[in-house]
Amino acid sequence: MTDAIDIRHLEQYVFGDRALLDEILTIYIEQTTMLLGRLETAEDDEAWRSTAHTLKGASRGVGAWAVGDLAEAAEKLTGPANAGPRADIIIKLRTEGEAAVAFARSYRDQPAYRDKPA
Repeated sequence: MTDAIDIRHLEQYVFGDRALLDEILTIYIEQTTMLLGRLETAEDDEAWRSTAHTLKGASRGVGAWAVGDLAEAAEKLTGPANAGPRADIIIKLRTEGEAAVAFARSYRDQPAYRDKPA
């Protein structure tokens, strides 16, 4: 089983700066939680597409590949014929998104990580 977030990918961009990594993970946690809620209440295609697009970018930026791929698929689900597929993908996004958020919290808050010398 792979981790919900590819930490090696993310660490390439922070060059060992733990404070920056913590900040990025914290922002991702907050943003993902907010965006998942917005998808569930999107009132029109533009709100849906824009929210899915933002979630895709945020997820791929930190290496949450499964969430990013699902968000990309969601981004394409516009129009009245996609009500059923939207409901299905929200369930998948919620599952993967919550896993990514839980992983981000766990990684950010683990004592072994926090106590590593710079």
